[in-house]
Parts: sequence; structure tokens; C-alpha cells
Amino acid sequence: MHIRLLIRRSIIGCITVLFTTHVFAGDSKLSTEHVRKLSIEQSLGHKIFFDTNLSNPVGQSCASCHDPKTAFSEPDLDSPVSSGAEIGKIGTINTPTAMYAAFIPAFHFNSEEGLFIGGQFLDGRESTLEAQAKQPFLNPDEMNNPDKANVIEKIRNATYADDFKLVFGQDALDDIDAAYNHVAAAVASFERSVIFNPFTSKYDYYLAGMVELSEQEERGLHLFEAEDKGNCAACHPSQPLDEKPPLFTDFTYDNLGVPANQKILEIKGADFVDMGLGKTVKDHPNAEAGANNGKFKVSTLRNSAKTAPYMHNGVFTSLKEVVDFYNTRDVDPRWAEPEIAAGMNTEELGDLKLSDQEVDDIVAFLRTLSDGYELDEWATIDQRNIINLPYVRIEGQNVVSRIYSVQMEKTAAAQASSQYQVTRLKELSLTDNFQQSDMPYYSLDTGILEIPAIRKTHENGKQSTYVAQFKKAFINEQLIFELSYYKEWQ
Repeated sequence: MHIRLLIRRSIIGCITVLFTTHVFAGDSKLSTEHVRKLSIEQSLGHKIFFDTNLSNPVGQSCASCHDPKTAFSEPDLDSPVSSGAEIGKIGTINTPTAMYAAFIPAFHFNSEEGLFIGGQFLDGRESTLEAQAKQPFLNPDEMNNPDKANVIEKIRNATYADDFKLVFGQDALDDIDAAYNHVAAAVASFERSVIFNPFTSKYDYYLAGMVELSEQEERGLHLFEAEDKGNCAACHPSQPLDEKPPLFTDFTYDNLGVPANQKILEIKGADFVDMGLGKTVKDHPNAEAGANNGKFKVSTLRNSAKTAPYMHNGVFTSLKEVVDFYNTRDVDPRWAEPEIAAGMNTEELGDLKLSDQEVDDIVAFLRTLSDGYELDEWATIDQRNIINLPYVRIEGQNVVSRIYSVQMEKTAAAQASSQYQVTRLKELSLTDNFQQSDMPYYSLDTGILEIPAIRKTHENGKQSTYVAQFKKAFINEQLIFELSYYKEWQ
């Protein structure tokens, strides 16, 4: 009875309308149920990853630029690069998803293929997850700490300092360099957890024989793999290898002839050019002078519908725009000149001769690569503005999680302000074979409702999918949830 009263006090009320005004991400929290399944070292890495005290000034964490709501990528669609902890500082490269980064091989030169392969960051400048994890804390354009000692001192004073000693030993924070290595190891351990590597997309379930692709998705898969059509699979392998799910990248580097992003040039200067791999390997014995300028690592296409904007400089904002670019780069004058023309790939893209329908089919297939595909019912908002949440997990540190079905309808008094009132709240008793990989969840501890995926049907019949976050608030003494973030899947 107590849990039900808590839920009613937290949920029953009004909710701000979905998807009418762009807002920015608030605090992001992982589901308590997901965190409980982590190992001790992974749990420590989770705490470090979300700690906003580890920047200078405080306020930015790893999760600020690698937000779980958007597949651990930059949550702000309007910005091609992430902002730093210090006001006015920004990065120079589009923040990639951290999901599946654990599978990227160490940076190396493959003498048989004559190619550089693997490595972390889009330019491969660090070899391993551990090496990558050390960089943002000290980067002046990111978390902006002056040195390792500053980071370790903050961890010595953190609430999880005892956890750190439990994992790495009682003297683990005594030596600065050793402690900093431990920090990187914990973060990398967290990034190797199932939270970052779930393999729960529709395509994964399709490969397992659990679902069928739609006719359009099937056509898109064929076009994606056909050498005389999209030929996307040449760099983004789509079939299992050695009984392991495909990662949709071959970890190589390529210059796609992407145009410069004017938003970056306005901040960094008109002459700014990111050389990519060329800068990383400029002194490498196997690198031909200038040949690797403008090359960036082939990104995984998993969760690409959630991770806009696209390309190393965030110049494109939709998947359709990306596929259009691949298709017509060399024949359509709407595309600006490439940022670096020398060494541009002219063999595998630029004039694919795909029809508009074929472009749409490939995009439809790419959308099947998003994790969290619901084998049961989806959360929806229909044309009557009725929100249906078939499953919501109510959770907290000191309570047993329970699953509810929730429906919200716009109230008569709230037509102008588009507020919603709970009209159904029903506790569910689910069978053991219930499969809901990424259901909405409400935290009694934080007052945050996370909806990883909600579908909206528009008047023209088109469906859009969004990720959304709501925060509990009181307006005119009435308990509501305010929309604190949303982003449309591409």
C-alpha cells in the first residue's frame, strides 16, 4: 500500500505537452535496476562517469557529452560539438557514441591491407578504452582539470572514495599516477558492461529469428548490402562473424569528402581544419605524407537514429541527409566543397544512382539498428494527444520495483498549456517470459521519468519516435511532470 501511495503522489497529476518546444537535457540517470546488475568495479566506473564534480568548474561529467538518453552521445541536436565545463569552450569534433566502443581493437597498422585500424576517438589518437578515458578530464575544451592530482583529490573527497579503495586497495588513492590509472580502468570497465553493449535492436532480434523486418526494411537491408547499390556493408559489415553480432564498422579510416561545418568555423576561425587521422599518424613510419589527412574512423551504425548530428563535424542533422550525401555528393551542386579534397573516397560513394525510394528504404533499415526495441507494446502519443505507457517501472533505492500501466489525457482546463492528467494507473503482474528491454522508468529518489522511446502518430499517418525525460514539479500547488528533454530519432 505504501508503494502505491508514493506512486500516486508522484505520478497522478498533469504533464507538459510532448514535443512542442525544444529543451535541453537535464540530469541523466540510469535505471536503478540496470545499475544493480553491475559488478563492483563497473559500479565504481558508473559513479565516476556521472560525477559532475570532476570538472573545473564543477558541473560537467562524462555523461554530459555521452548521455544515456541518446545512446551515450551528445544530447544537443543543435550543436555539432560538445560544450566544455568552462563557458565559451567547445570541442572540435562531433562527440561519438560510447556504445560498443569496447569492441574497437587497439590502434594498429595492418601491413597486409596497408590500412590503419582501430583506436579510440574518431581520429584514433588513443589506442584503448583506458587511454581514452584519461583524456577528457584534462582537456581544456572538455572537463578542464589542470592536472591528474586535481582529479584524484576530488575523488578522495567523493562519496565513493571507500568504493574506490574496496576495488583497488586501501592505498589506491595514495599515488597520483597509479590512482589515475585506476580511474581509467573503472570507467573502461563500466563501458564494457551490458549497459553499453546490449545488442537489443530490432535487427538483432531479426537475426535471432524473433521478429520479421517490414517490407521496406527488407528492401533497405538488400540495398545496404548490394555491391551495385548502396554497398554500405563494405565498410559497415551487417552479418554475424564467428557467431558474434555485427558491429556495423570495420574500424578503418576514410575521407568521405564531407563539407566544413560553418557553425564550427564561426567559433574556431575560418581557416580551421581537423586533419583527423593525418594528425595522429603524421610521424608514423607507415604513413605517407598527407595521405591520411581528412580521414576519420568508420563509425558504428548501431543506434545511429539516436545520435544526430552526423559526420566528424556534425554537419548533417538527419540520416536521410547522410544517405543523400553518399548517393549524390559528386553530382548534386547543393553539396558544398569537401573540407579536404585530397585523398577523398571516390570509388565507393558520390554517385550511387539510388532513387528517392531506395534512399528512404536504407534509412528505414538503419532505424532497425537502435537498441531498446520493444518486443511487446510501445509507449505512444496518438492524434488525440492521449499518452499510453503500457509499462512503467517505478523504482527507488529502498523500495521494490514495480511495473504499472499508465494512461494520460489532456485535461479540459489545460488545452492551452497542454497539460496531461493521469486517467489510468494499474499495477501489472508480469510473467517470467515478459521481454521489455528498455521500458520507461520513474525514480522515486530523483523525481525523474525517463521514456527511452515513445511513438507519436501525426495527422498524415507518419510515425515519429522520440526519447523524452520529465521532471517532477509543482505548478500552482499541483503536482506535474515538466518536459526537461526530448529528441527525435532520425
